[in-house]
Amino acid sequence: MALGMFVNPLPGLKAAHLLQFDFPADYYAPGTLPNINIEAPGVEQMYGKLGTPVKEQGHPLLREQTPAEEEDPNVRPYQDQVVDIDRNVIIYHTARLSGSFARFLANSNYQSVVRLDAHPITAGGGLVRLTGVTGIVSSLQPQAPARNVWYWQNPSTRSELLYTAAIEFNPRRVGLQAENVYKLIARWEFYDRSITPAERMPISGFDETVAFEIIAQTADL
Repeated sequence: MALGMFVNPLPGLKAAHLLQFDFPADYYAPGTLPNINIEAPGVEQMYGKLGTPVKEQGHPLLREQTPAEEEDPNVRPYQDQVVDIDRNVIIYHTARLSGSFARFLANSNYQSVVRLDAHPITAGGGLVRLTGVTGIVSSLQPQAPARNVWYWQNPSTRSELLYTAAIEFNPRRVGLQAENVYKLIARWEFYDRSITPAERMPISGFDETVAFEIIAQTADL
């Protein structure tokens, strides 16, 4: 997981405003599920407490949609990394912009782009763009809490701006191949749209922790 940080760039002066970007493990939009937290406690304690306030970090949650199979994990939230080609798959990934600078970016001049790709790591096929060529494009103008929009965790403090990227897809229809293992690559980019051409901002993040396998068809045990 890579993190971007944007601070007051003037040398020798105390930073007046701080912005941090991370993937907190316990925030998520209504109707979604949180990032999956798979770090060992020792690793999390040393490296994983990020943002303001500090939070343990998580990774994209991937699972088959209903109907669930008997052999699937049944503890919520769970990661289902072996999915059938004939069942829909849903992915949730929550990110946060936090710190005193967050309020200054929370307007329609700025946009985020979330790209979710599946890269084959066994045989056959090329990169599959699960969110298409453009990705999920969203204004940083805060809205009511929901999937695929930015919103304040606490509107009174305006210090944590959250976003849960959520997509649902049919593996066969997007071009994934059965009996193949894929690496899920989540990329987060930010742009200043108040100028032309739009300028990419020095804030970004990615996650490539999650892998999943597509199997041939549904089987009831």
